Amino acid sequence: MDDLRKLQDDDKTIHEIKKNIKNKKHYFIEDGILFRKQQLPLSSVPYVPTGRIRADILKIYHDTPANGAHFGRDKTTRKIKERYYWPTMIADIRNHINSCLPCAQNNYRRQKLPGKLKPIPPPEGIWKLLSMDFHGPITPTSKKGNRYIISLTDVLSKFVITKA
Repeated sequence: MDDLRKLQDDDKTIHEIKKNIKNKKHYFIEDGILFRKQQLPLSSVPYVPTGRIRADILKIYHDTPANGAHFGRDKTTRKIKERYYWPTMIADIRNHINSCLPCAQNNYRRQKLPGKLKPIPPPEGIWKLLSMDFHGPITPTSKKGNRYIISLTDVLSKFVITKA
């Protein structure tokens, strides 16, 4: 805890919170260490200063076999939140897991792969092959109050007709 106290003393954000602790209902100081009160689970956890210590915590809770090694985002977040706090924790955990090479190599995709495109033969003439798109909702609306646009395109000439 002495190391954490020293790291907190060097952090500007933590220094500002400690200076205005009376206005911060979610924080308190114990033995010179800034803690954050949490609702779930009902406990208090130390505020982790910026720097290497955050990366070390991420490695310990995501990369090491003793802590379950390479759990997903939700489980890793829950485990870290039980013991620590810093404002960018969720984004930092997501970025750490997204950049984890073993996770990328071993996790299967949960999303369906995109379908394969099939080639379309070129049209035999103008207005023989058309494409249509809907756009919207758009703002501002047209004078008639329309919020969507339909466009019709001739594939050969690239001539476009739009209607709101």
